[in-house]
Amino acid sequence: MVSKPNYSGLDWLKFIAALFVIANHTSPLLSYNEYTDFLFSGIISRLAVPIFFMSTGFFFFRKLTGDKVKDQKALFGYIKKIGWLYSIAILLYIPLNVYKGDFSDHFTFVSFMRDIVFDGTFYHLWYLPALIIGLFITYYLYQKLSLSMLLVIGSLLYAVGLLGDSYYGITQNIAFLKHFYEWMFHIFDYTRNGLFYAPIYLILGIWAAKKPQPARKPIAYAALFLVSLALMITEASILKAIQYPRHDSMYVFAWPATYFLFQWALSWKGRTGKAFREWRVWIYILHPIAIVLVRGAAEFVKLEALFITNSLIHFVAVCLTSIFMAAVAVRISVIKFKFRP
Repeated sequence: MVSKPNYSGLDWLKFIAALFVIANHTSPLLSYNEYTDFLFSGIISRLAVPIFFMSTGFFFFRKLTGDKVKDQKALFGYIKKIGWLYSIAILLYIPLNVYKGDFSDHFTFVSFMRDIVFDGTFYHLWYLPALIIGLFITYYLYQKLSLSMLLVIGSLLYAVGLLGDSYYGITQNIAFLKHFYEWMFHIFDYTRNGLFYAPIYLILGIWAAKKPQPARKPIAYAALFLVSLALMITEASILKAIQYPRHDSMYVFAWPATYFLFQWALSWKGRTGKAFREWRVWIYILHPIAIVLVRGAAEFVKLEALFITNSLIHFVAVCLTSIFMAAVAVRISVIKFKFRP
């Protein structure tokens, strides 16, 4: 009898990645050293979403059988679950949208649809429509192309995204590229979306699931990850120094760093369960509410200096609140989301 693969290491990696997302939105080391915080919350934490996308590619595509009818049914079933989650998240954040003034005089049907399809209705919700669009693109390319060609197409899409993100400075010196990106940014706010960002990491997940991997010890993947991470930090630091980024989500060396970290995590041991896996989803969804709650509570009890001004304690408080809220959401949720993005 063949034993069932144990992916508890990936469960832990995605949980850590969810906390990295919180770090990106709270700057935990800013009170102590601005550059160190940039390294942690501005660069290293940027691996979180690629990990989520790669994990989806790994788990979803490894289950496809080659039967087009069944595979397409699986795709639309998966998309439907993500769509339900996105709908719930949109409703959850309407009060904060109102508080922020998102439905002001500048609100139009066109801007609303742009948010729904590309940018997300709140600053972190872009990930869910990006996952949906990226899955559609990747699935239909997967039906037509070899894995090598799939990687080429994904790389080209990512290159387009890079020039609208961390490498945006290049486009400012080339007239037709400048006009092209100005036109694109009338359609969406960022190129870190389902068209240009998600496909390559979904494809790397397919590659990890379908392509035989060289026999390497975990320490080898750990070393390759650390080398790739060092190169990513160097890349990001240089780009920041020459003021190229329009945004800072996309880096060339994020590819190998994500891939080797993922491969390393496959060897991690630990105990997890379904509830733990679902926590990660809800931590991501609910953490902006946790930020508001922590700030509001700190102001109410006059402890702003401890829970707001001290960035590390603020980060820890938001993490703990997010985990608690996620645990409650999993327990009371009527809808059971049986997917592992």
